[in-house]
Amino acid sequence: MTPVILQKLNPIVLEKLKYLAQSHQRTLEEEITSILEDVTENTPIITPENRGWFPGFFEEVIGGWEGEPLVREHQAEAQERDFLL
Repeated sequence: MTPVILQKLNPIVLEKLKYLAQSHQRTLEEEITSILEDVTENTPIITPENRGWFPGFFEEVIGGWEGEPLVREHQAEAQERDFLL
């Protein structure tokens, strides 16, 4: 398992976590693990496939233009507008 190190944790948050761990009769690591599991349990991982795109769609389509080269027409200069306020 990959270790997770929290170096910049607010001291007040740390004290609250310690209090919660003690009240639930767990170690600090067990308490943090439990909190993270609860938060992530109902959070879906969003992928193109579960959004309705077929697998590999973006890999096949992006950059896949095979027609004649696209040319951007010259644009006129931006016009000056009156200040509204």
